[in-house]
Amino acid sequence: MDMEVFTVRGARMTAIKAYILAKIDDPALCLADIAAHQGISSSYVRKLFASEGAKFSTYVLDLRLAQVARMLADPEAKGRSISVIAAACGFNDISYFNRVFRKRYGCTPSGLRTGRHRPDGASACEDHSVNDCGSPLDL
Repeated sequence: MDMEVFTVRGARMTAIKAYILAKIDDPALCLADIAAHQGISSSYVRKLFASEGAKFSTYVLDLRLAQVARMLADPEAKGRSISVIAAACGFNDISYFNRVFRKRYGCTPSGLRTGRHRPDGASACEDHSVNDCGSPLDL
C-alpha cells in the first residue's frame, strides 16, 4: 500500500481518537457522531479501528473505564460518589457500569477505591495497564 495512504489513515485515526477523548464524558457518544464529525461513513470508522485490531465500542469503553479507575484512585475524588464519577465518565447506567468494571478489573469500583485485599493477600483488583485494544490506558 502507498505510504501516503498510511499517513492519511494515521492522521484520521489521530483526529478520531482526539475527538473521542474530548467527548468521552458524553453518554450519547456513538459511531455515527464520530463519522459525521470527520465527514466519513460509520463503516469507514469501523474499518480504521479494525486496521488497528480494535473495535470502536471497545476503545470507548476502555477509555471510560480507565478514566473512572484513575478518578477512584485519586484521593481528591474521595468526596464524590462512585455513581457521580461513573456518570462524569460517560456511563448513564450504573448497573452496566458496575458489571463492565468488575469484568475489566476483577473487583468492584468500591474495592478499587478502598484498596481492599482478598483473603489470599492478593490485590482486590487485577492490574490492567494495557486495554483490550493493546493501547496504554494512561490518557
